[in-house]
Amino acid sequence: MASPLPVVAREIQIVDDQGNLRMALSAKSGNPTIELMRANGGSSAVIALDEAGRPSLKLRNPDTRGPVSVIEIDENGAHVKLDRPGGGSSYLFLNNAGGSGVVLIDLSGARRLEVLVAPDGSPRIARYGPDGKALS
Repeated sequence: MASPLPVVAREIQIVDDQGNLRMALSAKSGNPTIELMRANGGSSAVIALDEAGRPSLKLRNPDTRGPVSVIEIDENGAHVKLDRPGGGSSYLFLNNAGGSGVVLIDLSGARRLEVLVAPDGSPRIARYGPDGKALS
């Protein structure tokens, strides 16, 4: 039995019973993406590769006032970022050299706490005031 021929397209769109776009598999931009859509048409999640082949996963909150998250690999390493519209952010990373850390940002956008471990294993904890100046 012969294998079926591949489907060749720049984009494939999948719709629900009401005709609403629910998923798109695309390479229109030259980079592959998979996008999952909510019933109202809003984007919920995107999996993509950039020009260098590095992956990312973006998760959008159905509540536009709620936090969103991004998991990505870039030229510096691996990152997880959580952002709240209007302020507030958390960031976890492991860089290519082996250093890692967590950074916490308050609602005004000021860095308030960071916990870092250098590639040699030396730790550092820094606290910041609302003005962005180091407290410790």
